[in-house]
Amino acid sequence: MEQINNADAISSWGKASQESVESFSDEGDFTRKYLLNAVIFALLGDVKGKRILDAGCGQGYLSRLLAKRGALVTGVEPAEAWYRYAQRREETEQLGITYQQADLSSWTSPSETFDYVIANMVFMDIPDFQPALHNCVQALKHRGELIFSLLHPCFEETGAAWKEKGYVEIRDYFQERAIKQNLGHFIHRPLSTYLNSVLQEGCTIQNVIEPQLDEAIARQHNAERYWHVPGYIVISASKTF
Repeated sequence: MEQINNADAISSWGKASQESVESFSDEGDFTRKYLLNAVIFALLGDVKGKRILDAGCGQGYLSRLLAKRGALVTGVEPAEAWYRYAQRREETEQLGITYQQADLSSWTSPSETFDYVIANMVFMDIPDFQPALHNCVQALKHRGELIFSLLHPCFEETGAAWKEKGYVEIRDYFQERAIKQNLGHFIHRPLSTYLNSVLQEGCTIQNVIEPQLDEAIARQHNAERYWHVPGYIVISASKTF
């Protein structure tokens, strides 16, 4: 198994090409546009005037969507290419978003500042994720909510593999390991690791959602795997202290 640390992960993501960074539309990539965004915004409800941390904001697409709905947004992103793009967009569009370049695991979180913290497809990309989770929870107000999405740890095999076999195969589920992607790595961990870590931070889990792709969209994009078997999971939890 390849061993990577946070610095390795950030360096790898920071080397993304301009084309890769700009490949996200104003609604994100396919996964975010058709599976994750609707779930996140349904959990949030009306965000006007709410203080929201976009933790691991990438190139800032979600920060911009939130700001356009009236939220007061802070985005934290460690990787240079993604942070730089988000900053440039803010300079041009002036939506009132504050961006910080920092590793969430060592970021000094402002205590009890945010109504919501969103970590959208982030924790699985952080080798040392538990300090990042802790800092996100510390940044929440009392009764604030943490919303995070992940590649579903139980069903990580790709859509391309589904097309060949027609099913999702699971191996070495309990072994934590880094898995190479086109950009960077993600860290496979059992689902229980994430759920128990949230509980250990003193939060109460409110929702566990496995988004299902609409059948018509699945057929249109040859993505039936995400209609039959979930590829992603969204979890919300409230801070109870």
